[in-house]
Amino acid sequence: MYFFPFVLTPKPVTLTTEAEHKAAVKEFRTLATDEAANHARLLVLRDAIHVFEEASGHNPGPPTTVAGRLQVEMFKRGLKQKQLAQLLEVGESRLSEVLRGRRPANGDFLRRMYKKLGIPAEEVLELTA
Repeated sequence: MYFFPFVLTPKPVTLTTEAEHKAAVKEFRTLATDEAANHARLLVLRDAIHVFEEASGHNPGPPTTVAGRLQVEMFKRGLKQKQLAQLLEVGESRLSEVLRGRRPANGDFLRRMYKKLGIPAEEVLELTA
């Protein structure tokens, strides 16, 4: 006799209001703390949130500023500002000033974004202060 285990896939979710979207994002963030245990539900929520945001015009597009691009990298890599400064081999105060728009990113800083973070040079060059 053969036993075929089956996997229960969570029921798809459709979000229709901002309140439902907000609740789904909150649930997603909570479940993401244990991704392995909540993988199936996270996928369902991810898809529902994406569909709702696309339909509602929530798609902000890629960042257009140096600070915005650095914040994306910090989020993607799970880095704190101090860790990003170490990775870029710049002082924490210099990074802080760039992130807050108080100091422009000079050529050396942009080169570090390319070399240390692996951000394509074309993308780095298109960023504004």
